[in-house]
Amino acid sequence: MATSSIRQKKVAAQIQRIVAVVLQRDVADPRVDGLVSVTRVEMTPDLREGKVYLSVLGGSRTPITVLQGIKSAGRHIQSEVADGLAMRFAPRLTYMLDETLKKQAEILKTIDQAMHESPQGAVGATGAKDDDTSAGSAGGASADDESADDGLHPHEGNA
Repeated sequence: MATSSIRQKKVAAQIQRIVAVVLQRDVADPRVDGLVSVTRVEMTPDLREGKVYLSVLGGSRTPITVLQGIKSAGRHIQSEVADGLAMRFAPRLTYMLDETLKKQAEILKTIDQAMHESPQGAVGATGAKDDDTSAGSAGGASADDESADDGLHPHEGNA
C-alpha cells in the first residue's frame, strides 16, 4: 500500500481522530494504562478495513495487555467510528502495536548516553571546527571573518 488515494487518507485521518478521542474519553478498561497514542491508520483501497496503529508509553501494564484492553472495547470504538463517519458502512478496524516511538526513544537514549560517556570526543570535534574556522579567517575574506566571529563568541563567554 505504497500509494493511497486522497479518500483513503481522509478516512484514515477521521478514524485516527475519532479513535483517539474515544480512547481518551470513553474506554474505562483498567488494562488501558499509560499514554496511548494513535500513531497512524492505514486503510484498504476499498475502505472496508483499517489498521489502527497504537503506541503505548508509560503505565504499569505491558503494551500487549493494554492492546488486549483496547481490543475488548473494540465494539464500542467501532460504533463510535460508525457514528462519526459519513459513510454507508464503517470499516472493520484491527488494532496493532506501533513500536516506532519506542525505538526512537531508545535510539535517542543511546545517543545521549554516548554523548555523556565521551565528552572529550565531542570537544575534540568542536575544537577541530574552530581550527578550520580560524584558518579560513586568516585568508582575509569578510564572510569568513563573520563566521569566525560567530565561533568566538561562545568561547569568550566560557573563558
